[in-house]
Amino acid sequence: MNFQSLFYHPTAVVWAKRLFWVTLFAVFFLAFSPGADIGPDFQFADKVKHAVAFCVLALLYAWGYGNRYTRIAGWMLMVGIFIEAVQYFLPYREASVFDVFADIVGIMAGVTIYHISIEGKS
Repeated sequence: MNFQSLFYHPTAVVWAKRLFWVTLFAVFFLAFSPGADIGPDFQFADKVKHAVAFCVLALLYAWGYGNRYTRIAGWMLMVGIFIEAVQYFLPYREASVFDVFADIVGIMAGVTIYHISIEGKS
């Protein structure tokens, strides 16, 4: 069994779907909770966290639900915009268009990692 066939195994795909939803729930919880800032604190740490979160979400979505890249990018971008829209109305959170840009970078990285690693294409 090679690397690619392991990722396309039905059990692995089911787990990728489950991990996607758990990760999405965790991202929503952290995005909407007051004082839920975790991880290292340095300049642009917030943008790095956005990019990493959306990289993982895009990778898991692609793995679990298929590799239609425009669909992945569209859904993940809508999630990012939704988070920022909700944060705009939360007095203890701050919305930023630059967070959406960081999300886009993460989405592109996740799709690229999936495309190269799992599909084995360069």
